[in-house]
Amino acid sequence: MAEELVVPGVGEVVNLEDEVGCVRALVAVRDFESQLREAKAQLTAAIVERARILGTQTLTMPDGSKASLKGGQEVVYDAQEIEEKLRTLGMPEDRIREIIVEEISYKVSAREAKRAAAANPDYASCIEGAKTIVERPIYISIQRR
Repeated sequence: MAEELVVPGVGEVVNLEDEVGCVRALVAVRDFESQLREAKAQLTAAIVERARILGTQTLTMPDGSKASLKGGQEVVYDAQEIEEKLRTLGMPEDRIREIIVEEISYKVSAREAKRAAAANPDYASCIEGAKTIVERPIYISIQRR
């Protein structure tokens, strides 16, 4: 007896020993998958827009479940550039160590960098010049009750 597969989303029953039927079903699944991706993108965009209008990152559903927006822009600093320039500008080493937090790699403490930038326009120029905005995909996290 040949194995059969009911193709999810398409509803077609395919004989797995029929290569022509399998290819047709795969084309149908890929088309359906593309439609799902488009619907997902449109739904995500609609939720993001409604959240923007409502002024919230978390939407609470009538049943108590929540949809939270995640992702979006992320500020990325060039920590080594900031460290070198702040040192050249004469910032004390202990203060640089508060701004540039050492981990496995260097990471800029945005809070401390902002404080230093507010205190000295040369520091502000240094820090601003080493900053990059990175777009991250926005996704919706849903916590069900």
